[in-house]
Amino acid sequence: MEQGPVIVIGAGGAVGFEAVRALRARNMNVIATWRTHRPETIAALEGFGATTQQLDLKDGEAVRRLIENAAAVLFIPILTASAAAARYLKLDQPAVLFSSNNVAIDFDAEVYAKLRDAEKETRTAAPHAVILRPTMIYGYPGDGNLSRLMNFMRRSPVTPMPGKGRALQQPVYYADLARAAVDALLDGNAIGKTFAVAGPEPVTLKDMYRTAKAAARANTAILSMPTSSAGKLMQAVEKAGVKFPLKSAQLLRADMDKIPQGEHIILTQTGLQEGLQKLAAAMAE
Repeated sequence: MEQGPVIVIGAGGAVGFEAVRALRARNMNVIATWRTHRPETIAALEGFGATTQQLDLKDGEAVRRLIENAAAVLFIPILTASAAAARYLKLDQPAVLFSSNNVAIDFDAEVYAKLRDAEKETRTAAPHAVILRPTMIYGYPGDGNLSRLMNFMRRSPVTPMPGKGRALQQPVYYADLARAAVDALLDGNAIGKTFAVAGPEPVTLKDMYRTAKAAARANTAILSMPTSSAGKLMQAVEKAGVKFPLKSAQLLRADMDKIPQGEHIILTQTGLQEGLQKLAAAMAE
């Protein structure tokens, strides 16, 4: 790797924050960028020894100036937000960008069609870059996935589970994903490849709900419902001002297996039970 700093774009979020931590643990010179000013997060990043800087990916000239002398660049924002910035990468400048495992599963949703287009755009602009396709990311409060489900379980006497509960899931713990991204950034053998990134083993949707219930120490009853009925329930509870534990797009994929897809797969270490226990502890804080 050439001399110069490693740039982490999007270090203000949970995955980016952990990526900075992992890079600094390797004594790498890091510039951590953030879009939204959060003094405590910025102070923590600087506490790791990183240099911090505000950056908006929509400001192409600012992105170009920042990364032109970088040893490597880690783009945390998903490719639909970061693909345009890939054109500022120099030939063979190490870089990692994020997509989603769902691009290889869901061919009907518009969001993943756009993400597949963003992957193609990235491959044209920076064919040497590494693209990571994580499965469901979880493990920090506000992750929008299992933390949302656990919060719902704690509040509600009944938790509807869409579908039959047999579909396989393989969520990836966010800190593991950050470390996998750093490993890929620094691994010369990863150049130009696309990797699915997932937790160590698949579980059924039913088992995922049961494990989340146990970690949340909730008294809720898990009720299996057809996806169509769950969709109507979601509309009703949202009108009542209650946040349903699944987003509508997640609901439509409830009966799909969401295990890692593709030729190159990275399996991380943290099992679901351990990850959810860590999440429960973080939520309690």
